[in-house]
Amino acid sequence: MSTMRWFLMMLWGVLALGGLPPDSRAQGGGQAACGCSEQDKRDLESRIAQVKAAIKEYQALISEWEKKEKGTGEPLLLNPTHRGSVQGSVGFRMSGTGDPEARRFGAVTDANCHITIDPNATACLRKALEAHETVHKKACEANSGKAGLFDVAGHIDWRFNQRVVDYMKEEQAGYQKELETLTEERNKQEKNCKKLLKLDVSMQRQLQQSFAQRERLQNANTRLENYGKSLH
Repeated sequence: MSTMRWFLMMLWGVLALGGLPPDSRAQGGGQAACGCSEQDKRDLESRIAQVKAAIKEYQALISEWEKKEKGTGEPLLLNPTHRGSVQGSVGFRMSGTGDPEARRFGAVTDANCHITIDPNATACLRKALEAHETVHKKACEANSGKAGLFDVAGHIDWRFNQRVVDYMKEEQAGYQKELETLTEERNKQEKNCKKLLKLDVSMQRQLQQSFAQRERLQNANTRLENYGKSLH
């Protein structure tokens, strides 16, 4: 049997058993997965690892800066130097855990409490990035109008009056929300994508057995017809 004929028979069988899924996302048992490609899975796993590293590093830095405050006897406020130091430490930890083949996308909440997410962010990561930035947006709105210093864009940034410890706790909360969303997306993948894959394999096996049996019957019928003709 030719490859093309086999493909057409397989396609006919799939359609007869209910049709092909509408897209690459697995359907079944609730919400569909954000994506079932190997790249989508790689992106999620990599980001989850990075976010966990960030949460752990922030926890260590919070303890460190709380001790510094106790030593000075006064609150240590956020400034560009402190902010850069904290972000550098966290960024270093995250870079050591990410998959170099995974895609990465950024998001930011500006001094006007506006969230901007990389327009190229995939469906598997966009929702998690938004969940993270929503934490910052709420903090921004709660402190909007408070005195602060002008940032490089000319906006009054209330964060210059924020304690470094409070800033880090906010960041940690943002990463925690991101982790929860990423984990939900991964669970959908494990439940739905794996289910679809198993169904595909099982369906192919059944179709192969069915078509193999049909081909054997057809061959047997042909042999009988040829034998009958030989008797005349």
